[in-house]
Amino acid sequence: MHGVPADLDLSGFMGAIIERIDLGQFILHFRFAAEPARVIGVEGDWEFRAPNGDLLDHQMDPSNRDTYRLHLLLGKEVTGHVVDAPLSFTLAFGSGHTLRIYDRSREYESFSIEPPGIYI
Repeated sequence: MHGVPADLDLSGFMGAIIERIDLGQFILHFRFAAEPARVIGVEGDWEFRAPNGDLLDHQMDPSNRDTYRLHLLLGKEVTGHVVDAPLSFTLAFGSGHTLRIYDRSREYESFSIEPPGIYI
């Protein structure tokens, strides 16, 4: 599937807390404490913003990166979400931070959401 669907249901993330972030060469996994446990795998573009809107971190080639700032999301609760179909979706956290995940590729998977098994 290409493009973030307008009816993407993110309600299962409300109140969920990021308990773990796994870094891979070509993928990030955001693991949420919820019932059932939820995971967002990101292989495409993403942006992490401060409460004031400043860009704190974003997708880039690992060889060009000195550090990640995503650790600031650990222990943070999801308090809102916005779907900007077909480009992206955003999770908002109680701390005021936001995580925006994009689908900009027609050829490759940009992200997945488990459950329920959504692959975009």
